[in-house]
Amino acid sequence: MSRIGIILIMGFMAFAVRALPQLIFVGRRFPESLDRLLRYLSYAFICSIVGVTLFMTGGKFELHLAPSRALALALTIAVAYITRSAVSGMLAGMLLVLTLSWLR
Repeated sequence: MSRIGIILIMGFMAFAVRALPQLIFVGRRFPESLDRLLRYLSYAFICSIVGVTLFMTGGKFELHLAPSRALALALTIAVAYITRSAVSGMLAGMLLVLTLSWLR
């Protein structure tokens, strides 16, 4: 299965995990702990996707690319934290990865 297929399946699963409790609790209030869990669950899924696709290819850890990709990951986290926007962070990290790969 390709990376795109895995990402799409994981995205669907993340959506399903968030949508099912909303269907179950129709007309009722979510417990605060469940609300907090669901709020951060999407970010956890995204981190798992990024972690696997960023550092591994074909089931093998790419040691020679790890430092530059770790730098891009740190930039992504910093920009996302400062701007409070996950999309801005992902764009900054993607641009750094593309720039570093172009310089090699």
